[in-house]
Amino acid sequence: MLPKTSLLKELTKGGYEASLITTYNAYLPFYEEVVLRRLVNAGVRHNVLMMDARQYTVSVEHHPPRLAGRQYTLLPMKVGGAFHPKLVFLAGKHKGLVLVGSHNMTISGFGFNRELTNLVKIEGKDDAAGIAFARDVWSEIDVWLEAFANGVPWHLKDMVRRVRDFAPWLNGQAVANPDLRLLAGRPGGPSLWEQFTEMLTGVASQVSLCGPFFDNGLRFIDRVREDLAPAALAVAIDPKTVQIPAAVRTLSGVSLVQAAHLGADNEEESSRYLHAKGILVEHKGGSVVLAAGSANPSEPAWLAAASSGNVELMLARRDEGARAAADALGFSDIPQMAPMQAEDWQVIAANTREIVEPAPPLFGRGIACVEEDRIVFDGALLEGLGKPEFTLFVDGRHLFPETELHCEGGLAVVGFGSAEIAQASELHVMENGGIVLKLLLHHVRAIEEQVRTGTQRQFKDALLSLQTDTPNIALLIQCIDKIVFAEHPKDPASALKRAGTRSEAQPAERSDPDTLAIDVADIKRRKTKHRLSHSGDFAYLLDALIYHLRIHEDKSVVEVDRLGRNEEEQVGADDDQDADPVKETAQKQEDLLKVCHSKVKTVVNRMAAQLEAYMNSERSLDDVLVRLLGVLAVLRELRSCDGRVAWVDKGRTTVPEPQRLRLLQAVMFSLFEHNSNGSMASLLHLDVLGEDFRDSDDVARLKGLVLWLAWDCGLALDLKKPFMESREHLAERLRRNAMVLALAQMIRADDVVIDEARQSIGSLTASELTWLMEIQLLADQCASLRADLTELYPAQMAQPGDIAVHRTSATWDLRVVASGDDNRLFVVRLTKEGTPMAFLPEALAVARLTELKASPAGGVNVIADN
Repeated sequence: MLPKTSLLKELTKGGYEASLITTYNAYLPFYEEVVLRRLVNAGVRHNVLMMDARQYTVSVEHHPPRLAGRQYTLLPMKVGGAFHPKLVFLAGKHKGLVLVGSHNMTISGFGFNRELTNLVKIEGKDDAAGIAFARDVWSEIDVWLEAFANGVPWHLKDMVRRVRDFAPWLNGQAVANPDLRLLAGRPGGPSLWEQFTEMLTGVASQVSLCGPFFDNGLRFIDRVREDLAPAALAVAIDPKTVQIPAAVRTLSGVSLVQAAHLGADNEEESSRYLHAKGILVEHKGGSVVLAAGSANPSEPAWLAAASSGNVELMLARRDEGARAAADALGFSDIPQMAPMQAEDWQVIAANTREIVEPAPPLFGRGIACVEEDRIVFDGALLEGLGKPEFTLFVDGRHLFPETELHCEGGLAVVGFGSAEIAQASELHVMENGGIVLKLLLHHVRAIEEQVRTGTQRQFKDALLSLQTDTPNIALLIQCIDKIVFAEHPKDPASALKRAGTRSEAQPAERSDPDTLAIDVADIKRRKTKHRLSHSGDFAYLLDALIYHLRIHEDKSVVEVDRLGRNEEEQVGADDDQDADPVKETAQKQEDLLKVCHSKVKTVVNRMAAQLEAYMNSERSLDDVLVRLLGVLAVLRELRSCDGRVAWVDKGRTTVPEPQRLRLLQAVMFSLFEHNSNGSMASLLHLDVLGEDFRDSDDVARLKGLVLWLAWDCGLALDLKKPFMESREHLAERLRRNAMVLALAQMIRADDVVIDEARQSIGSLTASELTWLMEIQLLADQCASLRADLTELYPAQMAQPGDIAVHRTSATWDLRVVASGDDNRLFVVRLTKEGTPMAFLPEALAVARLTELKASPAGGVNVIADN
């Protein structure tokens, strides 16, 4: 009895949260009504289906999907040959499952055919061999997305990559099993045959193979004969279904056998369509290699050319694993199977048919993204059309809403005033009363909700709870601790995202001129900065707190009363009528603030420790800056609750001033000077981290939040020297002025920095924006001082509080003078110890600050007189 595995049963065993399935063709109703339903019922929330682009066109035309673009992501892959891999990747927090086989996403492939599928289980972060195999799978998926998804909307490709977020064990230690190898064939890469033969050792004594489709020239069989020269070559085929040229009968050294009982336990099973593919090589020394998967024994599958080959996946086993699998599957018995008879060839001849290419569709097909009240697609698809009309296809009927068409960076953007866009499944482009283009709609917000990890859902609920009477502060800080501190927030791939669009679109990928897929990479390119790529949970945190994802429009948080009960639970409640609700509410608010203050202190302590670790060269600067961005975003969100939500009365605060001051000092004393290794990198000098990081939107937003924190702590220039000022008071005043000067230099005329600071400050009190304007003016004057030293005075005339400028170094930071004499000039150094830096007077020049105010030229008054 052969071991049988039910694919549907494997998909529904539980413990998984995301799935990625690839197929050549698909019966979409089967996927949606059977496979997807079982996945969702088993807790798999995020689901992706990838298939061959030509087969996609046929499938969508004959069996239109009902749920694609809302409940799962459907991705067509365009390959010169065929996109032919059969892969299932299930990702869970503590385990994974990989299936590599011959099955298509059809009823027959999952239940009736004789298929051959390999199953690899990953048992969590300690399964080094399983992790290595899963990483190989993902490396190939990444290649597919780059090479064969050109023109596909970026958001769809991102949804594929987001499956990884549900498999944290992928970051565990990986040690490859040399006897288990993924073979990945594709145009432009090494062929399957090259990869397979690398596993062979010694002289081949017996080769056995099977499959339903052979190339007309029998080139693959010829290649096996030429390269291996086996003593015996057996080819197992099912006469009732095989497609093979009669010329195979004339090949010397090749025995053709009946595969009626291969993979079958009884007569009923032997009558089923043989769709399994595999090859077994036995060596004279006893070594065995078995490969099974998607590749037919044909030239396009195994000997892929640079442009016309297939994309295929096979799993190869060697020695003990291969022998056991070959015996169990019946591959070892192929040489002893019954030879083909004359009547078998008559059946083959009757069944052999010419492959006829389907007629081209009457209209183009593609995919577009729905973003709130608009649809975006490739503007080139409208070329040659006079006055196209746009219709929404909703529940089998066409709607003709008012539309507004305009172009943004090569994309056509159709704005809709109709609420029906949320229910639409397709956008149809019409001309002269006929349809010329059909675009399947991918609803960005709906899919985004499917992709949320458990941590992201908890964070969303906790964040939304801040606006209710019962905020879940403990859960919020728990999520922050996990997202910001417990995991590495930056994606190891360090890819970039383009900022400034409603859907964060990637840099443009030019598609083939005849493609019908759409790339949303060019939407609204009003900003040139890029977003850094982060881990999924951290990216979601930034989406919600920095890039203002519409999280507050979600109504999933149930409103509750002062006792934490929802509306249904309040019905029939026997409340104490004598209780004092005002007193109870006041006590509850006090308790909530105590919890909040305690949790905020914990977050500040954790961030301060990270900054200290950076100063001790135990953390990298880019890692610390990314974490700081998340922490500041959360603190700003909490501060925005002050006086605006029921649980924070006016005059009270969610973030106590001592914690704000502590964090500000930790930032100023860690990020504006070099660390213990002597690295010159700082928040003022990020060149060493690369241009992409330095100029990223994330870094600009971080700088804006640092400005907000400084304003929130009351940091400002203090130019008035009190009468009889003590030495300690002077040192503290100069150090605070040095902080302001450093912040001004941090801006560097960056509009995004100013915009983030303005939004942060203005969200609390618009009347305080004068502070920001003064910092901007000081930043402008700092640039002027660097550009023109002619009006400055020699350092020998310096007084405490003056600005020191280096005479020869254009990259030297402007400093506040602490003291000096004829031999040395001391300037303030922003460190916890406060030890000043000493320079020779001839190296520096000085300028004197008056009270900060705008000059007629629009700068800050800085004078160089006595």
